[in-house]
Amino acid sequence: MQNSLFDSSEILSVERRVRELHDIIRRADYAYYNEAQPFISDKEYDDFFHELQTIEKQYPQFLFSDSPTQRVGGEPLKEFVTVVHEIPMLSLSNTYSFGEIEEFHRRVSEGLEGHIVEYVSELKYDGIAISLRYVNGVFVRAITRGDGEKGDDITQNVKTIRSLPLTITPPTINGVTVDDFEVRGEIFMMKEDFIKINREREEKGEKLYANPRNLAAGTLKMLDSREVARRPLHIACYYLYTKQTELVSHQHNISILETMGFPIGYANQCCVSLQDIFSFINYWHTHRESLPFFIDGIVIKVNALSQQRELGFVARSPRWAIAYKYEAAKETTVLKDITFQVGRTGVVTPVAELEPVVVAGSTISRATLHNNDFITALDIRIGDTVYVEKGGDVIPKVSGFIPEKRPENSSQFIFTATCPCPIKSTLVRPEGEANYYCDHSECPWQLKRRLTHFASRDAMNIEGLGEKVVDRFVELSLLRSIADIYDLHLHKNTVFPTLERWGEKSTVNLLAAIEESKKQPFSKVLFSLGIRFVGEGVAKILTRYFHTIDQLKNATVEQLIQVPEIGERIAQSVIEHLNDESEWTIIERMKANGVRFETVESDMATLNTTLQGKTFVLTGELVSMTRNQAGDEIAQRGGKVSGSVSKKTHYLVAGENAGSKLTKAQELGVTILTEQEFLLLLAE
Repeated sequence: MQNSLFDSSEILSVERRVRELHDIIRRADYAYYNEAQPFISDKEYDDFFHELQTIEKQYPQFLFSDSPTQRVGGEPLKEFVTVVHEIPMLSLSNTYSFGEIEEFHRRVSEGLEGHIVEYVSELKYDGIAISLRYVNGVFVRAITRGDGEKGDDITQNVKTIRSLPLTITPPTINGVTVDDFEVRGEIFMMKEDFIKINREREEKGEKLYANPRNLAAGTLKMLDSREVARRPLHIACYYLYTKQTELVSHQHNISILETMGFPIGYANQCCVSLQDIFSFINYWHTHRESLPFFIDGIVIKVNALSQQRELGFVARSPRWAIAYKYEAAKETTVLKDITFQVGRTGVVTPVAELEPVVVAGSTISRATLHNNDFITALDIRIGDTVYVEKGGDVIPKVSGFIPEKRPENSSQFIFTATCPCPIKSTLVRPEGEANYYCDHSECPWQLKRRLTHFASRDAMNIEGLGEKVVDRFVELSLLRSIADIYDLHLHKNTVFPTLERWGEKSTVNLLAAIEESKKQPFSKVLFSLGIRFVGEGVAKILTRYFHTIDQLKNATVEQLIQVPEIGERIAQSVIEHLNDESEWTIIERMKANGVRFETVESDMATLNTTLQGKTFVLTGELVSMTRNQAGDEIAQRGGKVSGSVSKKTHYLVAGENAGSKLTKAQELGVTILTEQEFLLLLAE
């Protein structure tokens, strides 16, 4: 294949080359994401993609809406537009028993007056339902399920899913060219991607996502499609509808979708008897853990669309379909020991060391115990026979113990008083917190995670300095602090050439990335230092009020808490960190190496004051962000977050499982915002 704008024999027109590149990239995406059989290398793909971007920049008239380059996301939206579904997206009735499936079959048979009925059984993806509209072979709109009658237009976000075709060749069905149709599917996240994202959050000391479904849902709610493009979402399509001709069966529609290039469900099967259905359910109950994604059950549908129409609907569910849900997996095993791991902020987390046990197909030997309060509340002890659950969560957890199996000589677990690292420094538990911390600046476990955080994309963005490289450099004593990163160039001709599996190109690229990181704005640098309670949002606020690191170091608690949403806890943490002699030495070394510790004019953005003077209370679980992140967003706009509801509260943001604060807010007449309404308020 030619990678240049010109063919060896003749000059190609720009538009023809653009369409040619569209076709190459589209076929490459399908082969890679849907068939797992790439036919070009990553380098070739990148070259084609870059060529297309270059042409589109030079000739904007050839930047089409279906261009593969549009998958990277566009400008942030202020809000999602609500769209009414042409055909309601109804929910399925659920069951956990074969008896209720038999009852479902009886009702279907009676409704069809004894006619022969065929079913299709398919995997029930644990994801987010979506409606997709195609006109003239081009993807034009994506709508969430919403309340079933109407949903949000999230077209720009769904465009970022690379397995979804942006253009198709309209199929011919019953002699009719079908170029206007609706497809429905389930957006989900792979297990491996979910684990990776949670691992990164754990290392940053951030709250973990509960399960892939919640993470996928939160991602689709983001107003900035460029951020969505960074999340590895996938889709499985299972429904086709058009007014242009009469469709025959669900199974045939799946075949049509596959022919058009849509990613379809991993497994589906026509079933002519209840035994066929039960066999399909039992098979995937045994094999579901081998899947690279999560399912939470099996969907059973009447295959013939004419029979579906005859059966109709009851309330908000179709009479012609039902979902069989699998029970959450739970097993028992012996808790052999409780060990500890240290995060980059110094937080010490207890870990259950278990007698290996198979839970839902996976062998589990370790599980998180969160913190000392969690252990105390459950009264879990070494030697106990404990329950280990997996369910819809990727990360296994201990949920309790069996009292009658507790050893007679067991004793209450005592949390460690010292860090498990070789330095063995005394742990501290700040007032009002559940976690214990190691605050020794030379703790090697903490150092590795701190270095990884410093180099991460959201911080200094030093490509090539990932977790494995950091571990290796720490073990070789090349890195003893984050300041040492800026002295790595001194080893270019001495240490680096001696490193196994480390070539000259790796060295050049790493040193170039380190040099480039010196251009990061002061807010990013401050965030990268890993100061406790100083996230990205807080760092931005602080650097708008204190334009140099010296000003921030010399600030008093009183001066700091005058800044919107900088409370005493954050103020004390900033002061302690910057006035620690070893930490300040690290900062001075980085300053000497050219890292920016001051705000320059180009960084000065006008402080958003849209929420100035407004007091918020956050309750329940938010999907699109943590409550700390929500607090940062409020603070950046001049608002304040309070821990309790009062008559002075302007808004209560109610997430999932909101508790007593919601009740009190209702009693006081406080304005209550759903998470979606809160996101719209932030976008104003």
